[in-house]
Amino acid sequence: MGQGKGGDQVSALRPSNLPKLAVCPCYESNPVAGPAAERGTLLDSAFRAELLGLEERLVIANKLTADEIAAVAWAVSMVRAMSGRERVLAREDDCRVKMLGLRGTADAVVPAKFTHFDLKTGMRYNYREQMAAYALGFMESQFVSEWTAHLLYCDQREVETLRFTYDEAKAVVDEVIVAFHDLNKQPCPCDYCGWCAKAETCTARRVIVAETLPVADPGFDFEAVAADPEKLGRFLATCAVIEDFHERAKKLATTRIKTGGEVPGWKLVTRKGAEFVDCETVGRHIQRLGFGPVLAAYGNLSAAKFRDLWVGRMPGESPFPEEAVKHAAPMVYLKQSKPKATP
Repeated sequence: MGQGKGGDQVSALRPSNLPKLAVCPCYESNPVAGPAAERGTLLDSAFRAELLGLEERLVIANKLTADEIAAVAWAVSMVRAMSGRERVLAREDDCRVKMLGLRGTADAVVPAKFTHFDLKTGMRYNYREQMAAYALGFMESQFVSEWTAHLLYCDQREVETLRFTYDEAKAVVDEVIVAFHDLNKQPCPCDYCGWCAKAETCTARRVIVAETLPVADPGFDFEAVAADPEKLGRFLATCAVIEDFHERAKKLATTRIKTGGEVPGWKLVTRKGAEFVDCETVGRHIQRLGFGPVLAAYGNLSAAKFRDLWVGRMPGESPFPEEAVKHAAPMVYLKQSKPKATP
């Protein structure tokens, strides 16, 4: 795969990309922001505006759902609680950092506690390399040798804390930068492929698809694949890549047909929307129906939502009943591991 021009290399190498580059040194973020990225930017703006008490926070709040407003409020409350009486800086100019030729912007920083905060939306991912870069930049600007990063996963109401010494942070960031500048680097299909600007042109992914398409041949023996651990592993990795191409192809075909074009063998079908009764209507009838049957029909409430309700509705001196929280059985799922480097 071509490495691109020097300017492209510099733009790709930034703190927010470091976790992806740690897995695939050829990763390049897509310049077209998807819905998830746009939502993240909006919630980030709301978070910063709330911390700073800006008037525009009311305008931003009008663009958020009730759940999103609650998520931002939770994140702000965590920053204030964890910062104590120390000053919280949230202006972008106060949160910008430089490290090893890179530049980035954290969401909030508390210099007196040698810590910064970063808001994250959606699913939990690895952000260690990005946080190491920010920590390194803050340690250099504040002349300290240790730093703490708090990741605020606002949708899950979870906090992840990462602590770095100067040497640890520098080693983490250095490793990614060295791999990125390696002239012999090769793309590595991974969980971040769907976000990469090269997803449809990546040579590694194209090779996988080209090698796998023949499995449609009548001679394909799935039992032989299932019996061989190595073949099974390669088959699973290939399926993941093909599934990604499949989703992209469906979006392209849908757009083409919607705009008057044709895709032989395919058509758009409209399915009737699901029927439902809104919560306000249920509330008007809940006494006659009975609270127990209605709550049973709704099902269990997540611990995070119950905590939010408790904090918002109960007196401050009423401790949250931790004993009420129940834990479901751990989920076991298959995840592709990073291939070992060959000597």
